Amino acid sequence: MDNVLQGKSALIVGGTSGIGYCLAQSLLQESVSVVVQGKINSKRVASLCSQGNAAGLICDLQKVAYLEELCRYADAADILCVVYGPFLQKPLDITTAKEWNTTVYANLTLPGILVSAALSGMKERKWGRILLFGGTETQVLRGFRTNAAYGAAKMGIMSLVKSVSMEYAFYGITANAVCPGFTDSGLLTEDTRAIWAKKNPDGELIAPEAITEAALFLLKDGSYNGVVMPVDKGWSSF
Repeated sequence: MDNVLQGKSALIVGGTSGIGYCLAQSLLQESVSVVVQGKINSKRVASLCSQGNAAGLICDLQKVAYLEELCRYADAADILCVVYGPFLQKPLDITTAKEWNTTVYANLTLPGILVSAALSGMKERKWGRILLFGGTETQVLRGFRTNAAYGAAKMGIMSLVKSVSMEYAFYGITANAVCPGFTDSGLLTEDTRAIWAKKNPDGELIAPEAITEAALFLLKDGSYNGVVMPVDKGWSSF
């Protein structure tokens, strides 16, 4: 198969750590020019720049002042990947209004705004790839005991992906989502690593590279559109 990604441009939101950083590296290897957003980790940005055509945008996504600039990058991108999505684990009866707003903004509203910003340019170019990220087991409608706000927002992402895939396929645009299982992000404490590893059927954390392989699969082939793909070692089968 020809390298359909070669020469394309990508914006990766949450691209300086974990899955996002691994995805940025993989896209650079596919000869994609990459802009990575991150809150910190300018060293990671420098590392990516040494590997290919990459640039960094270090900003706090909770600060609306950066949103206009980020939307400009999204409008120019052939590929939009939103890997960012902070987790909130808290019983629903003590989840505050501020926590609701912050969680839904980060996990649904912000990705939605960036998708809207990206679509006009993709329509003009008659080509586009949108890849969003759900959470563990958010690929189907279900309940969550201690992370209802996060789960609700991530399930909204699934509906967004389905909607974009239906409405914009005519323009050569695809939208898909990956729902990672318990993954070694490189940011976990040893205690958390041990707890999460035990949750996976094989007792080991998922490598970010495995998530990236699934992401590249969805980005490369336009036949896959509206797909919500769990990469969780079978966790969602329980």
